[in-house]
Amino acid sequence: MKMVYKDYTLSPSAVDAISSDVQSYLGRHKVKQSNLHRIRLTVEEVLLNLLEHFGEGFMISVGIGKQFGRQVLRIRYTAEPYDPTKSGENPLTEDILRSLGLFPAWSCRGKSNTVSLVLAERPKHGTLFYIALAALSAVILGALGGFIPEDVRLAAVSSILSPAASSFLGLLSTFAGVMIFLTICSGILDMGDTATLGRMGKSVVIRFIVISFVISAAAAVAVLPFMRLNFSSGAQTQSSALAEIVKMIFDILPSNIIDPFRTGNTFHIIVIAVFIGCALLAIGERGSRVRGLVGECAVLFQHIVSAVCALVPLFVFSMLLQLIWSGQTAVLLTVLKPIILIVVLVAVLTLAIWITSAVILKCPPLLLMKKVLPPSLIAFTTASSVSAFQLATETCEKKLGVKSSLTSFVYPLGSVIYMPSSVVYFTVLVLTFAETYNIAVSAQWIIMAAVISTLITIAMPPIPGGDILCYTVLFSSLGIPAEAIMLATAMGIVIDYIDTGANVMLLIFQIACEAKRLDCLDESVLSEN
Repeated sequence: MKMVYKDYTLSPSAVDAISSDVQSYLGRHKVKQSNLHRIRLTVEEVLLNLLEHFGEGFMISVGIGKQFGRQVLRIRYTAEPYDPTKSGENPLTEDILRSLGLFPAWSCRGKSNTVSLVLAERPKHGTLFYIALAALSAVILGALGGFIPEDVRLAAVSSILSPAASSFLGLLSTFAGVMIFLTICSGILDMGDTATLGRMGKSVVIRFIVISFVISAAAAVAVLPFMRLNFSSGAQTQSSALAEIVKMIFDILPSNIIDPFRTGNTFHIIVIAVFIGCALLAIGERGSRVRGLVGECAVLFQHIVSAVCALVPLFVFSMLLQLIWSGQTAVLLTVLKPIILIVVLVAVLTLAIWITSAVILKCPPLLLMKKVLPPSLIAFTTASSVSAFQLATETCEKKLGVKSSLTSFVYPLGSVIYMPSSVVYFTVLVLTFAETYNIAVSAQWIIMAAVISTLITIAMPPIPGGDILCYTVLFSSLGIPAEAIMLATAMGIVIDYIDTGANVMLLIFQIACEAKRLDCLDESVLSEN
């Protein structure tokens, strides 16, 4: 359905009429009731801002329709540049919500202003559905391969399936380094704005990152006894282990600005992003144009990577069929052990943080779990943190007693940079494939794996298939063959629901503890049944 526009003359009655039309449209297209109220309030706020700024009688054009599989609302008007989406929220919070499709985006070319808002966060069938369908199709076609001559199967593998998978990985790698750079750089620019975040915001960000790294390191230590890793140095002495760690510290610094992007060295790309981000902060307003350009480029590359990730089901189909027709299906059994390890570790992590949070908050564990469970179940059953967003923020404020000012800032930020379950997942993943493909590892390699696993969750773009980008960057950085991406994707189909649900639950626990530490917690609300 294409966009259909209708002209309105701004007035209080027009605001009501447009809002009602939007609500009716959403109802007809079966948008979730939990999202419908939020969207209507957002639309009303934008329209009231326009009314207040331009006054009654100002002409606008409102369009609703489907573009690229999403229901979208657009408001167009001709005037001097004016952004009606500013709501008084923290700019960083607004950027995060906008990237999640929960906040309107404003753009302007000359005097042509446009406000866009995604009305439905995902199509009827999500990426996981199409990946599962592709995997099932590959299995069925693979089983029918016995009726196809062997030379024809091998020719199809070498001339079609293998090149198709390699082309997808090459296309993804083309944008991966730049995407990581822009995400980290723009994040630093926002987090370093003292007028925006202040000391409290920086403290929360640093704690989130440190806790994530500790969890990653602990997960690595916990699974090492279950892995048969190839420690290349053999019986390593303490002095040689120390030398490796010192070498790793010096190797962090890139030799030039081009090679990291050419070779896909994630660590060097992150270091460059940190230096450039800090330098732009240091020059203040003189770098405002460049800072704006970085933000716009981050959005641009997010859309590009999203389009590339739409091809993930084809990649899974090609790789799985290639494995079956090449007689390498035994490698698929390697995903069973890491799935069990991840589920056990995430369960232990959740239990530990739950009990620790109950002690810190001085709240009975069962009561605390009762309050946190509803939004977590939504995330568990939908594998979508966006679906649980509204109920999770309401839980923080109305059931746990966290001040709304803290929740409105920390929850969107935490949903991007604090994903402890994902950190466990990535850490176990790289150690598993190091064992599977007999990768030579060392203490330096394991520390690097923990650091990159932590950082990659921060740089993960909030788009369907964004985890594929993370696999590409993670594996290339640690010397793991690209064919492991297909196995990781297969694991993701199983783990994604558990991972998302645990991340939401653990984030709510962490926000409540942060509120207690910052004296932003109403303990009378927390103690209510």
